[in-house]
Amino acid sequence: MDNSSSVRVLLVLAMMASWPATTASAQGRPPSPSAPAAPEIPIPQPPNQPYPPSFHPSFQWNYSCSRQNGAGCLITCPPNAAVTSVAAAQVWLGTSELANPPAAAIYYYLVYFNGAENLVATGFAQSTRNLACQTLGMKVSYSGPPK
Repeated sequence: MDNSSSVRVLLVLAMMASWPATTASAQGRPPSPSAPAAPEIPIPQPPNQPYPPSFHPSFQWNYSCSRQNGAGCLITCPPNAAVTSVAAAQVWLGTSELANPPAAAIYYYLVYFNGAENLVATGFAQSTRNLACQTLGMKVSYSGPPK
């Protein structure tokens, strides 16, 4: 019995080794079309900042979305509503002299896609309590002192 099972194994291996390889080959995938280059997003540079002179920033974050037209990328800075399809954003944390005494504030500048074109928006949140912005699907391209 042991001898016949060895012969069967050898027979199966011999058949597999002599099987034509061309029937088992897979076709190569056609090359995927290259993604179009992302458009240049207009982020303001000093001295053209989108916040008033009464705001004194102490920290800055720059965000970018790698998806076309900002699909799936969003930012929200409560109590303001979330903005979707954000292609790029700048957020500054600092103090604002609009309150008496000066209060912590967040100013933001963003470029978002409205379904037809890229639009620019600005906003702020000011509070004597907690301030926070949240992003989804965006990559931090700069974090540090204000530029």
